[in-house]
Amino acid sequence: MATLLLRALFIAAFCVATVGAAGFAETREPEALPLFLGGGAGILLFGLLLRVRARALIAAASAGELSESGLRGAVARIADSARALDAEKESSSASELVRRLDALLADCAALGNRNEDYMRALGMAAYTRVWDGFSTAERLLARSRSMAADGHLQGARLELTRARDFLADALGERHA
Repeated sequence: MATLLLRALFIAAFCVATVGAAGFAETREPEALPLFLGGGAGILLFGLLLRVRARALIAAASAGELSESGLRGAVARIADSARALDAEKESSSASELVRRLDALLADCAALGNRNEDYMRALGMAAYTRVWDGFSTAERLLARSRSMAADGHLQGARLELTRARDFLADALGERHA
C-alpha cells in the first residue's frame, strides 16, 4: 500500500512539474516557475522514497530465500547431485550421463534465473563469493553434457569432476 501511494505521489509531482514547464512560453505564466520547481522537488523526493522502499523490501526478502545461506543451500543441493553423479560416472553410459546432466542443468538454470535477485539482495562481495564457483561449475556441467552427447565419455567424466570441484569452491569446501 505504501509503495502504491508513493508511486501516485511521484506521478502527481511529475504532472505538476509538467504543467509548470508548459508555462514557459513566450510570455511566462507567473505560477510556472513555482509549479516547475515544486514538481521537480516532488519527483526527487518521492523517487528517493520509492528507492528506499524498494531496498527495504529486498532486505526483508534477504532474511529468507535471498540470504547468503539460502543461496549456499541451493548451491549445496546442486553440489550434492553433482557429487553423486561424479561418484557413479565410471559405471554410467553416455546416454545415462546425458539424462542425469540434463536434470542437473535444469536445477542450475532455475537457480541462474535468480542471479540478479541474489546480487541485489546480497551485495556484490557476498554474491561473488558463491556465484563465481557456481557459474564456472554450471558451464563445466554443460560442457560435460555436450561431450557425453557427442560420445566423448572420458572428457565428459573429466569435466564433471572439475565441475564438482568448482561447486566445492563455491561452498568454501575446497582450498586449492
